[in-house]
Amino acid sequence: MLEPTSLLILYRGYLRAIRQLPHTYLRQFYQLKVRDDIENVKSTKDPKLQCKKYGRVAKEFRRMTRGLQGDWRSFEHVLDIAYGRKGKLKHELLEPFLSDPNAQVPPPIIPEVPSSRPPVYSPELRALLTSDVSRTTKALKPSDFTKPSVQRVPQADRTSKEAQLWGGLSKRREKNILQRFFRHEIQKVYPPLEVNIKDGRTPEQAGVRGGGMQGLDLQKDIEAIVGPTWSTPQLTRRERRAQDPAQIQSCEKRPTRWLRRRYQALLRRLPVLTFTPRPKTGIGHYVVESPPQALGDLYSTRGRLLPVAAADQLAWFDLGAKPPEAKGKKGAAVPVDREL
Repeated sequence: MLEPTSLLILYRGYLRAIRQLPHTYLRQFYQLKVRDDIENVKSTKDPKLQCKKYGRVAKEFRRMTRGLQGDWRSFEHVLDIAYGRKGKLKHELLEPFLSDPNAQVPPPIIPEVPSSRPPVYSPELRALLTSDVSRTTKALKPSDFTKPSVQRVPQADRTSKEAQLWGGLSKRREKNILQRFFRHEIQKVYPPLEVNIKDGRTPEQAGVRGGGMQGLDLQKDIEAIVGPTWSTPQLTRRERRAQDPAQIQSCEKRPTRWLRRRYQALLRRLPVLTFTPRPKTGIGHYVVESPPQALGDLYSTRGRLLPVAAADQLAWFDLGAKPPEAKGKKGAAVPVDREL
């Protein structure tokens, strides 16, 4: 049986670690999460199950401690839990896109079993599954929704020789393949935090469903933490002395490069789902894009982005672009006309 003092010590240590998190959202999220986790451990009656849940909470606490000490993998795990890249929040963010209220109910594969209906892919889920940005693995093809690659065996075609010789796939096996494929593939999707509308309207005005964190502007907060991709270089000491003190603008202190890099890596796992409505019908399509400040866009096979040139750099460029002046060689002989 778990002692109450050990649970209290874990809870207090967890709260002390949460106070060291760099941003308000992380502190608020983990304060609610650790409270629910401790209450769940406390209310468990089975001793073995209680010790198992306690060990899981203690493991998360140790991982957060390592992240605060500079372990980048552990800190990215902390961010992934808080922003729904893994864990319970990921399933809650993905749940609105798992059904399509406007789609027609397909007929069951087995007529006597109503639960044998094939899964329905909503337009939002189709866009997420067919994009490499929102997937942990390779994106799917549109043909995979009706006929998954695991079902493309010779026996699946009832007109093939193998099906005539060995028999085609049973209805129950076909139903299991489609439903199992649906469950496995949605686990490989990064759900978006919000749904953006191309013309600037809200999802309610456009008649589409929003994300699980619609209206909280968490994506903008992360981009503000990352800041611009390339910042203007600071003035040198000589330039600061030459300028008027009233004209020098006090620049805000940016987060450390290590912290900005962790949020840049998080943006790589935060796809942007944008809905583009058609002018007349209102029916549009979804596009999945990567944020421009994501880490994958800076260091990819397409090349690196170049920084914005400052005024002194442009002056050096203009100086180097001027053609060099023609100068004679030192000590060169000059022809002189002499009378013979």
